[in-house]
Amino acid sequence: MANSEYEYVKREFEYDRHLPPSNWIVVRIDGCHFHRFSKIHAFEKPNDENALNLMNDCATAMLEKFPDIVFAYGVSDEYSFVFREETQFYHRRESKILSLCVSYFTSVYVMKWKDFFPNKELKEPPYFDARAVCYPNLKTIRDYLAWRQVDCHINNQYNTCFWMLVKSGKSEQEAQLALKGTFAKDKNELLAQQFQIKYDDEPAMFRKGSSVYREKVETTVKTDDYGNPIKRPRLKVTVAHIDIIGPEFWENHQHILREGKFMLEFVKKIGIGHMLPPCNWIVIRINACQFDQFSIMHSFDKPNDETALRLMNASASLMMERYPDIVFGYGFSNEYSFVFHEKTELYQRQESQILSSCSSCFTSLYMTKWKEFFPKKELVQTPRFEAEALCCPKLKIVCEYLSWRQAECHAANQYDTCFWMLVKSGKSEKEAHEILKGTLSKDKNELLFHQFQMNYNNEPVMFRKGSCIYQQKVEELSGAEGGNNGTRERWDVKVDHVDLGPGFWQKHPLIMTNC
Repeated sequence: MANSEYEYVKREFEYDRHLPPSNWIVVRIDGCHFHRFSKIHAFEKPNDENALNLMNDCATAMLEKFPDIVFAYGVSDEYSFVFREETQFYHRRESKILSLCVSYFTSVYVMKWKDFFPNKELKEPPYFDARAVCYPNLKTIRDYLAWRQVDCHINNQYNTCFWMLVKSGKSEQEAQLALKGTFAKDKNELLAQQFQIKYDDEPAMFRKGSSVYREKVETTVKTDDYGNPIKRPRLKVTVAHIDIIGPEFWENHQHILREGKFMLEFVKKIGIGHMLPPCNWIVIRINACQFDQFSIMHSFDKPNDETALRLMNASASLMMERYPDIVFGYGFSNEYSFVFHEKTELYQRQESQILSSCSSCFTSLYMTKWKEFFPKKELVQTPRFEAEALCCPKLKIVCEYLSWRQAECHAANQYDTCFWMLVKSGKSEKEAHEILKGTLSKDKNELLFHQFQMNYNNEPVMFRKGSCIYQQKVEELSGAEGGNNGTRERWDVKVDHVDLGPGFWQKHPLIMTNC
């Protein structure tokens, strides 16, 4: 919106990787630090049925939300989503597809937590990362899904033996040693002889994972003049725990994928993750999707809802605590940009995992903090955020990027302030748009002053300049031996609303350099 001198940072440094056409796209979502998460929330071992059903519910919501997903397969804390080969979802832009999918999945996970764990409080925000892999034909898609189901069987068989040994009194190290070098047959014998468990009788969801797809079902659409039901075939999202390695399932569900052959060995080699260039500052910009609708549903104040902005700032501050490599953040309205220092090795600089984990984590933090900021407002729609990456070889370009975003903040807020004042005065939204069409910054200031007696420069600084987050060094007293008091340094996350011109960086030289 703001036609400013800083916009070159978008033209020259932002880029989008488009996934190749005529390829099936698989987005695989994985839980981040889920060993710790499952321990904190006392998940049952080796499988927690409620936790798996929650994952399945999230996958079901994904297929209901995104029609281009034709199949999903999940096990433990991961889920793979297959997009049809001709999809034009977000014009096949990898960053958009990854961040939106993982953000929506996270949002549903948090929203539905209470449905599956009514007696367990969510003690920390869950979040996920994701990667996108392209497969050129149906054969490799079938092989990919077969590979994931083989992995499910191997891992579950091992984990079943491991946790039965631990529950019988062995230490975790002893259980690992007992299973070292064993084959599938050995594990089956161990379970049968020591614990009277027949592995094949274990629940199919544990052994085979979960497949989510659209099943053709007969649905009553209306009744005739005699009250007899008239039925039509409809596609309904279904969760099943079945074998997808053999041909039987695919032969009976040819509307999902056509038949193909199998070759498991090379599917892991297809699609190498894109690495962001070394010695570059990385900026991850997160934007809320369909936020106009979200803000209307939750009755946010216009043009700015101060509480909603403080919720964004709180989520961003916690992001900085979660990701120590973030040295600065800038946000306004429904977006936030996070600057990772140039030496970061987060996820070995793999773009897909950085984008997806940041998008997921921010979504999770936003949702878990919601009640703190809106105690009287129920969260009635899942928020979701998309993300994109920008690489800056020089610190000067990072500062120019942040100046560009602040210029956008000023232009957008000035316009919105005028627009909503006109609407509140009785103008229709169309009339307000027409009045503001072609106006300059000076014109808008005069409109506010003459028509509404408002001095724009007296509006809250958070609205006009946005919000910055950064680490600030503070000193605190510390008790020392012998009764002598000294001081010690620590770094706290600070939220500020300031002009991001040269003066700010001169005043805070350590923000970007103290990595």
